[in-house]
Amino acid sequence: MRMRFGSMMALVVAASLFVASSASAATEVGNDCKATSGSGGVTFTQLAKAPGSPLPIEAPAGVITRWKVNSGIPTPVAQQLVILRQTGKPNEFLTVAESASATIVEGLNSFETRIPVQAGDRLGAAPGSSGGAIPAGLYCPTGNPADLMGAFAGDVAPGSTNTYPPNANFQVAISAIVEPDADHDGFGDETQDKCPQLAALQTPCPPVTLSASSAAQKGLASVLVTASTQASVTVTGAVNLGKGKSAQLSGGTQIVVPGTISKFILLFPQKLKAKLKQLSPKKFLILNLAATAPNPVGTTSASNLVVKLRGQAKAKQHKKAKHHA
Repeated sequence: MRMRFGSMMALVVAASLFVASSASAATEVGNDCKATSGSGGVTFTQLAKAPGSPLPIEAPAGVITRWKVNSGIPTPVAQQLVILRQTGKPNEFLTVAESASATIVEGLNSFETRIPVQAGDRLGAAPGSSGGAIPAGLYCPTGNPADLMGAFAGDVAPGSTNTYPPNANFQVAISAIVEPDADHDGFGDETQDKCPQLAALQTPCPPVTLSASSAAQKGLASVLVTASTQASVTVTGAVNLGKGKSAQLSGGTQIVVPGTISKFILLFPQKLKAKLKQLSPKKFLILNLAATAPNPVGTTSASNLVVKLRGQAKAKQHKKAKHHA
């Protein structure tokens, strides 16, 4: 096995650098090939791959929580992950982020990180600085001309824009796990964020507590709701009309934000209005109201209210109804 670390530009015309021989909601991107070559002072990124390659080269939107390198080289190498974003010009990329430098040893290497990415971002393998290991970007010769690897010799610090000339027959020896980030807080939902429903929390989600008050007037009931954390609250109601009949009311669903009061309106259905018009003002129907919200912890919070609906029959109508009874 030969090793050579040196500056390399339009690359890699000969494989004489290192020499030797390749989900759930999370997505792995990049290449899991076994590195057998590398170059100091050069950063590599994958421009295209042969059809049938198992991993995509472009990341989905989310957070990189882990990056990996499979090395077939016995010599420890210092490398770091850089995140590259296409500028629109051929083979030109803006460096938007980088991981800490790590020491790559022979075998499968895996390193935790936390780097938010946009859809379409690509991985770069850049020389690092770690514990006296040789700084280098690693790659795998494949012999397939459809595998195009870009190579840039020079500084690729975040904020820099650089052009990566293509070199055929190579894959960059780096991959990464991208997890979704539903609340856009910069933490991976599967391993880093215990409460992916709330951007302000990465610890386990607290249960939602609701507070509600209600009032009834002719033809409708209103319910005021507050919540301890942002929640999707639904308000419903039911009235027993007697003889096995009931009236159902709906106030709909709203997103209730802490520190605000949300108002829900429940219109009386026609059969409830008709029943109230037949009922003496001395009597009541009971309206049972419920404000409910799903908890991030897997249960449902509820606030229940009881409202008395006074009968609305006029005196003459009431007497007539009583006489016919």
